[in-house]
Amino acid sequence: MKMLLISGAIIANVLTNIGFKYSAINDAIPAKKWGYLAVGLVFGLINSVLFAESLRFISLQVASTVFFSLTIVGLYAVAVFWFNEPVTMLKLAGAFVVTVGVIMMSI
Repeated sequence: MKMLLISGAIIANVLTNIGFKYSAINDAIPAKKWGYLAVGLVFGLINSVLFAESLRFISLQVASTVFFSLTIVGLYAVAVFWFNEPVTMLKLAGAFVVTVGVIMMSI
């Protein structure tokens, strides 16, 4: 249950940021801009509820480390594969270090 809650929170947070990115790149079309922003805010509410519920089962320090770190790695993957943002060796190394840190904090 705890992994399902924190995983759902991470996915919802990534979707929040995707909504915000689409809102930003559709600045010239107000209906799209505000629609994507609204979708992002809905996923933001979902991620907040799921994260808060996960704190019933996971300590704050571990939950926060996992949530924020894996959100960053997830957003990096989305930026590269969905939005075609550039990949650098330094960013890949950073994603690896973050992932190792999450594993170390979870043990």
